[in-house]
Amino acid sequence: MEMPSSNKNIDDLSEEDIELWFDTEDESTVGEPLSDEELATKYAESQIRIVRSSLDFTLHTLASSIKDKNYIDIAPGYQRRARWDKKKKSLLIESFLMNIPIPPIFLFEKDYNQYEIMDGRQRLEAISEFLDNKYALTGLEFWPELQGRRYDDLPGTIQRGLLRRTINAVVLLAETEKSDESFDIRLILFRRLNTGGVKLNAQEMRNALYPGSFNEMLHTLSRSENFTSLWRIPKKTPKEDQAPPANLQKNVLYKSMMDCELVLRFFSVSDVVNGKVKGSLRQIFDKTMERYSQASSSQIETLESQFNESLSRVIEALGLDFHILPNGKQASRPLYDAILVAAHLLPSVNLQHDAPAIHARLDAALASPESYEILVGRGNTLDSIKNRVGLAQKILAG
Repeated sequence: MEMPSSNKNIDDLSEEDIELWFDTEDESTVGEPLSDEELATKYAESQIRIVRSSLDFTLHTLASSIKDKNYIDIAPGYQRRARWDKKKKSLLIESFLMNIPIPPIFLFEKDYNQYEIMDGRQRLEAISEFLDNKYALTGLEFWPELQGRRYDDLPGTIQRGLLRRTINAVVLLAETEKSDESFDIRLILFRRLNTGGVKLNAQEMRNALYPGSFNEMLHTLSRSENFTSLWRIPKKTPKEDQAPPANLQKNVLYKSMMDCELVLRFFSVSDVVNGKVKGSLRQIFDKTMERYSQASSSQIETLESQFNESLSRVIEALGLDFHILPNGKQASRPLYDAILVAAHLLPSVNLQHDAPAIHARLDAALASPESYEILVGRGNTLDSIKNRVGLAQKILAG
């Protein structure tokens, strides 16, 4: 089944449940067998040539470099949701105060003397925010005397000592320029090097690697009233960008950015049906983010309208539980995808007028083991996705 076997409703989803959702995206069919000669050719062609160097930054230099966005880019449009709390940031600062070695960060040289963070973003933010006086130390184990103090509250001797502490940066420059359907070098490096205390999940990686209008649109749509009602996420509040309310930060769909991926799925599945992408489900999501990362403002407006109109039509006709399985608890992402994309592909069908008949056809399909497996099963191949949307179109159109 699509959801974890715990039979939890949306409100009771745990972080482990969401991790399982992300993990299922990696499931793909086994590749065609290759001869030894073909394997040797693939090995030769797939080598990524990386030039590696090393830099030691004092915390003072590092903080200045982060402020200069033309030097080290930590993706200002990227906001990881509620991962490092003040205690974890404080413990990092305490490690510097104690002169404990810190694992190196990884930087990718995207242009001469211009870097973007591959691994270590949380550490960089903890350092720069503390030196900017943005939080007070808390939860310290060996320096309880500094509890509650911000950087400006520290004695001058400790301030100067902290600024002289260093952190090593491993700088990578990819000589290989290949970035096609086979692989994206930046994406591979980001995934394989990401080793922080809390690893980035798939959507957080996309969010970091593909900033821009399309990514911002995903965040906007994920906070729309229809979407939050559908997935039982706390409603948007006026000042949540500056101070997200506690109930929102605790919501696992929001905290993990699964809400953004649920929006992304609509565009990715639409592209699968239109024959624009191929690969595993995770690769399809990655390629969708990459393809639309340079979309124009008019394209973004069109995409946003497509999602909003499709979701609104479906909710008006089928209500807020169209993606809830017959047991009344589990929400199915494949069913959600299929119905939403099918509605988009059938703009002339009056869903609200035909709602009773559509409800009946959907109930019948979910009652049939064969149809249920098509609509809700875990199949993530291109054919299974197309079959799922095709059946959903028949359900909507009759």
